[in-house]
Amino acid sequence: MVVLLGPASMAMHATETELGGHLDMASMYLIAAFAVAYAAMRRWERGPAFLAALYLAVLVVCELVALLGEVPWLGHAGNVAFGAGLASALWLESRVARGGRLVLDTRWAWAAAGSILVALAIWTTAKTGSALCFPTSLYQGHGVWHLLCALSAWCLFRLYVSERPVGEQARDLSEPAPARRPG
Repeated sequence: MVVLLGPASMAMHATETELGGHLDMASMYLIAAFAVAYAAMRRWERGPAFLAALYLAVLVVCELVALLGEVPWLGHAGNVAFGAGLASALWLESRVARGGRLVLDTRWAWAAAGSILVALAIWTTAKTGSALCFPTSLYQGHGVWHLLCALSAWCLFRLYVSERPVGEQARDLSEPAPARRPG
């Protein structure tokens, strides 16, 4: 899903069409919906069918919220849906971490949340016409938004791969996995 963020964003920026904008927002919904569904599945100890059903439900809710049009400060109502999805996912992850069944390196959740919040602050203050919009500068706030969103997605990945059952030793992901014996 993260791989779709780039091409979908390019569709919006390169075409500046309504379809390109919808593809961009849809790629963001895919990330938020997965984050919510995956956290909820683990929080309530449910299976993949629950994950799939909730994933689709969150996607539908995001699309319905987007129909509301424009909202103050964030522009498109879809941005509200995306932010609410990420906030919900992080809240659910905190419940997973406190549940006692799984161990998570929650520093990655904090890093994901922090980078997306900084990205939001930069994006909202560097919009066209704002005081921090510099159209002829090498510095572009919207570009920084994209970089920080990528960082946030990477931090979310690191949170997921830090997960292990209570009592299991953490494995350094930079080392190869131990070889499995046949049989």
